[in-house]
Amino acid sequence: VVEFFRAVPVLLMMVFVYQLLIVYRLVPSDRLALTAVVTALTLYNGAVVAELVRSGVYGLPKGQREAASAIGMTHNQSLRIVELPQALIAMLPSLLSQFVVILKDTALGYLVTYNELLTLGRQFGSGNSNLLQTLLLVAVVFIVINYTLTKLADIVARRTSRRTSGKTAPHTPLP
Repeated sequence: VVEFFRAVPVLLMMVFVYQLLIVYRLVPSDRLALTAVVTALTLYNGAVVAELVRSGVYGLPKGQREAASAIGMTHNQSLRIVELPQALIAMLPSLLSQFVVILKDTALGYLVTYNELLTLGRQFGSGNSNLLQTLLLVAVVFIVINYTLTKLADIVARRTSRRTSGKTAPHTPLP
């Protein structure tokens, strides 16, 4: 399932979901575009995040799972209490980078008539005869949001790398 949704382009998935919603009349017509965009982005990015979590958990040293098992934890307890919190710290910068991708992918929604920021900016600029200025403002908004998320990802990456690469306790020999 994860490989399938990661392999299908988001735009193609939006169009497919949109057509599926039209044919089967699953949602009211005024919510078709929003539902298609949200569903497609959720399926695609859910698969990407699932792969990030999987790689984060499998990237941990094997000793973490063995130590949890040694103190009597089940596999699920080990995953939930020991491994997942450590993996989340390691994959946080990648998750924030994925949020930047999600934000940029919302602009694809205009192809299924979803009124996202770019489409609304284009409509506003055309109606007021100042298309260039409006599109420049929309570009600045996208750049500011993406830049902010990217800087946040950098800050989190630095903080987590400092936290995870700290000095270990000195070794004291046994008597």
